[in-house]
Amino acid sequence: MRSCWVLAGVGLMFAATTWSAERGTAYPIAAAWKEQRLNFYYMGRTSRYSCDGLRDKVRAMLLDLGAQRDLRITALGCEEPAARARLGSLGPSLGLVFSTPTLVDAAAKPLHPGDLGVVNARFEAFTITSDAFRNMGIADCELVEAFVRQILPKFVTRDLRQDITCVPFQQSGRYLVRGEILRALPTR
Repeated sequence: MRSCWVLAGVGLMFAATTWSAERGTAYPIAAAWKEQRLNFYYMGRTSRYSCDGLRDKVRAMLLDLGAQRDLRITALGCEEPAARARLGSLGPSLGLVFSTPTLVDAAAKPLHPGDLGVVNARFEAFTITSDAFRNMGIADCELVEAFVRQILPKFVTRDLRQDITCVPFQQSGRYLVRGEILRALPTR
């Protein structure tokens, strides 16, 4: 009878380890840095951002989600009064160059210098919501909506759930985006 309990305990321990590995929390996953390039357009009706303000908010979200710290963000349409006049009510946009961990494909070839730098990673839970500590409020709802639509697909995610309801011209609504994201493990 005693050996039966020991075997049951070992079985539960194995099941917990297997579940933990499937959820990506126990063991590192082989990954590689992949350079991402895109232009980000924000055309919010409720909140307007200066070039520096938009750049800082997007930079904070990218870093919070695990982008490599050497990212480059160029504000477009901010250089001179003539450029701002051409944009009219569109406001500034951003040119983004950043690297994210991606799952390794043995047949993949580097597309850009710096691609496929090997890194250990794992899936970790993430949440994007109103958070005073992160300088994110309800007024950022349309920015989060644009970020989720244009930038988040460049990250490797799973179990993604989103509830975004922005009310134009009013600082009301809500946003909650959560799931798991592939994040590089710190190097020692």
